[in-house]
Amino acid sequence: MKRILLAFAAIACVAGPMALGTTQASAQGRDGYDRRDDRRDYRRERRDDRRDYRQDRREDRREARWDRGRHNGYYYRNRWHYGPPPSAYYNDPYYRPGYAAWRRGAYLPSYYRSNDYRIYDYGRYRLRPPPRGYYWYRSGDDYLLAAIATGLIFEVIAR
Repeated sequence: MKRILLAFAAIACVAGPMALGTTQASAQGRDGYDRRDDRRDYRRERRDDRRDYRQDRREDRREARWDRGRHNGYYYRNRWHYGPPPSAYYNDPYYRPGYAAWRRGAYLPSYYRSNDYRIYDYGRYRLRPPPRGYYWYRSGDDYLLAAIATGLIFEVIAR
């Protein structure tokens, strides 16, 4: 009985693929050019898709320009830098503008230390008077107490 089952299984293993192979061969064209043309069309479509993707990436980079209202720093080669980037970075694929929360011990960029961001009437914002050598600065809704000379952030008040 075992011999009969083994013989039947061997015949099924050999005859099964042969039966399927004949049906697939009959479905193909004789000249073989149909498949090659289809392959060319597929390559052309993929190439067009890549062009569209690159164009979208360029447009995204154009929109990702520096905006002081939305960004306080940028990523370049996966490292964070405060302040605006050099103009050469704008077309670089490793450049990405971003926002990072201010933290104590970080340095305030020099352009934030201008008179535009400095708070003179700190009582109006319910802030305590700054100690000697420090100023209050405003960045969006955040208030920063930073050293005048170095820009070292001493205190951050997020509102």
